Amino acid sequence: MKIPERNDADNILFHCRRQNPDDFPAFRSLIFDGESAVEIELPCSGRIGTGELMQGIAAGYRRVVVLSCGEKSCVHKFGCMEAKKAFNKAKALAETAGIDIKRFTFIEADDPELELK
Repeated sequence: MKIPERNDADNILFHCRRQNPDDFPAFRSLIFDGESAVEIELPCSGRIGTGELMQGIAAGYRRVVVLSCGEKSCVHKFGCMEAKKAFNKAKALAETAGIDIKRFTFIEADDPELELK
């Protein structure tokens, strides 16, 4: 997968095709706080790899965000778990490289703290 150039966007958001980021207004305001984001829709969040997440940082995005279905609601039964594995590996690599791990955010759509519109 080719990661788009940063251009004017501050953040990059990878999300499952079954999750519409616009359905989570609290998430949008919390994560982006008015900043722009490039959205990359995936057939399943489990398809995201550690490399793509790291490429987001290398491309200059301020924050890399993964919006995944929850473990209970994933139609593929493994997507959320696979996305979490890639996400945690990317955070570990970033920390090893001296990159602030706060630049990585993982959101699980089943999280009851998220308000749906």
